[in-house]
Amino acid sequence: MRYKITVRRFRDGVQFVQTYIIEAPPTTTVLDALINIREDLDGTVAFRYACRMGVCGVCAVKVNGRPVLACTTKLGDLGSHEIYIEPIQDKNIIKDLVVDI
Repeated sequence: MRYKITVRRFRDGVQFVQTYIIEAPPTTTVLDALINIREDLDGTVAFRYACRMGVCGVCAVKVNGRPVLACTTKLGDLGSHEIYIEPIQDKNIIKDLVVDI
């Protein structure tokens, strides 16, 4: 399936959005989609992850307005092929989706 993923990014105090189109099965997690974007489309996208098992919370982001763990949230469960990813709120943003935790 084709997904349009828009990422709200932050660099050097400047906020902007960037959109990527990826092909992925609906079982792909948001984290795997971000890894795919970083490896294949844009190596400058910054985000964090650690355990990949939904335990540590390091990969927390907001997806379509809801806070989620990127490692456990599947693209097919989001109900849309247009996905908006942004950093979680109330945290100091270091770079892109990386916040000071």
